Amino acid sequence: MWNKPYTLKEGTAIVAGLLVTGGLLQVTLGPLEWGLFAWPANFITLILFVFLLIVAFLLRKRSYFCLFMSTMQAAIPAIAAAAILTLIMGVTKQVAEGKRPMDPLGLTKMLSFWPFILVYVWMTAIVGEVTINQIVRFSWRRFPTLVSHVGLFLILTCGTLGSADMLRVKMYCETGQPEWRGLDAFNNVHQLPVAIQLEKFTIDEYPPKLMLIDKTGRPLPLDKPENLLVDNGMKSGQLLDCKIDILKRIDNAVPVMLSKMIGKMPEGMMGNIRMDSLGQARNKDGYIASDASGSACALLVRVTRGVNANGSSDSNLIKGQKQVVTGWITSGSYLFPYQALRLKDGRMLAMPNREPRRFASLVNIYTQSGQNIQTEIEVNKPFTIEGWKIYQLSYNEQMGKWSNLSVFELVTDPWLPVVYIGIFMLLIGAVGMFLTASRKKEVEP
Repeated sequence: MWNKPYTLKEGTAIVAGLLVTGGLLQVTLGPLEWGLFAWPANFITLILFVFLLIVAFLLRKRSYFCLFMSTMQAAIPAIAAAAILTLIMGVTKQVAEGKRPMDPLGLTKMLSFWPFILVYVWMTAIVGEVTINQIVRFSWRRFPTLVSHVGLFLILTCGTLGSADMLRVKMYCETGQPEWRGLDAFNNVHQLPVAIQLEKFTIDEYPPKLMLIDKTGRPLPLDKPENLLVDNGMKSGQLLDCKIDILKRIDNAVPVMLSKMIGKMPEGMMGNIRMDSLGQARNKDGYIASDASGSACALLVRVTRGVNANGSSDSNLIKGQKQVVTGWITSGSYLFPYQALRLKDGRMLAMPNREPRRFASLVNIYTQSGQNIQTEIEVNKPFTIEGWKIYQLSYNEQMGKWSNLSVFELVTDPWLPVVYIGIFMLLIGAVGMFLTASRKKEVEP
């Protein structure tokens, strides 16, 4: 080895040396803190890196190692190692930014894993050397390849160095109160150039579900729980060995006992009223429709054991006499607890909390530049303004559809446009190389 010309053996040895060096750095220094490369350190690092690549290119005639950097024998092992480490990152659960790795090696925080970083730096240096070589020896025939290499270099450098300037914060907004402060992963407070005022929170829920639970609250059957979806207009259905008839449905309801209590309370005290399990047990009059905050879906049901969905007897469902139980069930809310219907065999028919299908927030957004925009932000549909992406992240799940709180995630990445340019150039170059290859085939006899 190490006799000119270098082959894949030398290229592989260099990569192996980088992996070993990275492992030693990982043990001694711990994961790399990308926060050290925040602006302007990342820009200075990029300029210095490009300068070193130019110096290496100028030393090609004096140093064989500098010449070797732009060869396939150096590129193939580097690409293979980078691909393997990227694959490991893809199949390994990665921890969030600001947290320590979950494994002793640091594979669960791959972007800060020293072997991963050194391999990618080496691969980026190879791409940079090839790019400089193509620029110096410019040819229109190789222009698509040059565009691809420039794009790849921008992605590798700006995508990593720029991550130090990316800011991701959570903002907790209450109805009617503008908020401009956000919390990062370390719970540090950031005053942002964007303020959000929540006007209204809306949520669309899936239809309520009914399930049978045992005395400990576990859904039945234990191995594969079943449930009954109660769509609008549904009158009856079958759940395991029980025929369930929907006698009455109130989508927004409160216990009658609670409504009487609220009616007698002064207006200033109504917001503090909550019904406990004892009050729910004493609620004998059922539920009444109400648009008050905290209302929830309530069903008056009749449960018949020993018959099928058509009402005919079925000895396979249960042996012995039919059993009929009638009562109210509800999932409850922050205002009052849930209520289940107990059957004579000890099981209970319950309604779990309704699952959200879509939730969104109507907001007013203010910026330091004087913009005032009213818009709706929902899950997976972020709103972009002045370099910030605003995501609907969560809400007060205890209050459910009556939540007066929305949690937004605001993300800014100043280097992202450069990365997008790199991706665009990479795609354009790939298309150009494909068209160039097609022309060559047509010209060949």
